[in-house]
Amino acid sequence: MQARNNIAPAVRFTPKEIQALFKEKLEAVETSIKDNCQSSVAMIPMIGEYLAAGGGKRLRPMLVLATSSLCGYKGGNKDVIHSTVIEYIHAATLLHDDVVDDADIRRGIPSVNVKFGNEYSVLTGDFLFARSFSMMSVNSTPEMIQALSDATANLAEGEILELVHNADMELTEEKYIDLVYRKTGALIQASCVIGAHIGCADKEKLKALKNYGENIGIAFQIVDDMLDFTASKEKLGKPVGQDLVEGHITLPIIHACSQASEDEKRFLTETVNDEKLTKQNIGEILAVVKKYESIDYCQRIAEKYVEEAVASLDCFEPDKYLDALKGLAEYIVNRDT
Repeated sequence: MQARNNIAPAVRFTPKEIQALFKEKLEAVETSIKDNCQSSVAMIPMIGEYLAAGGGKRLRPMLVLATSSLCGYKGGNKDVIHSTVIEYIHAATLLHDDVVDDADIRRGIPSVNVKFGNEYSVLTGDFLFARSFSMMSVNSTPEMIQALSDATANLAEGEILELVHNADMELTEEKYIDLVYRKTGALIQASCVIGAHIGCADKEKLKALKNYGENIGIAFQIVDDMLDFTASKEKLGKPVGQDLVEGHITLPIIHACSQASEDEKRFLTETVNDEKLTKQNIGEILAVVKKYESIDYCQRIAEKYVEEAVASLDCFEPDKYLDALKGLAEYIVNRDT
């Protein structure tokens, strides 16, 4: 994919190359995800297999593997175990989110709540939370448990804030950034922090990876919110404009509203608050977003966060795992799905 930002061209690793770099470890993560989701209650592994079949970027495991390797971790399976833990926490939140949002599509296939029902979706999410903390109890240091506990609390707070600000056209950019850090950035940041702990990083490197994770986490969600306006349904895996349908106010809308005329602001507010938002409505909203170049604005903001993320890695010596982290940052800001 051709870069469309100002990040230094020294970045070498593409997502496929990063996957190749950690091929054996990522395969071990997939096996661990399946093995640790077993239960005498047959519905749980059935839903687990359905989730796994839906795919996923496995961004968080790649971050655990890359950061722990960068910090000198060799051998053992702590990186695989904690990649599994983080994927379980991530999957649990998605299961719960789809129920809250009454979503019917996830990664291009019927969501678990549609396929199996809301009750099974919520309770399987609870099982994954329980399993993740059970695994941590015998594999993690207190610092690692604290990092993941904090991230999980942030996830819940972010989702609650999203409900509080549902269809809230007064949401500011500052509050939006706080919200996306909590709902997305915190767990991505924790993936990097966990990797640093696995590799026994010193305070300087731990801080650097924490900053890197926070910034790419925020950038990831900004790009996600942009794609809701720009990607095709086939690539996005859900209908275009689904965030608007669910009442989520994201940065493209916030920016467009800040630039719009009073009539346009009134139109945006009334339309977003309409419970029966149509494709035509979404198209009209997108026209306002395009008029004020709000997608370009969001791209610049995402690039700023990624550039800050890459700059925070200056304390590390040149290394293939450092190139992998820079490559992941490049991918996050330039992805189209």
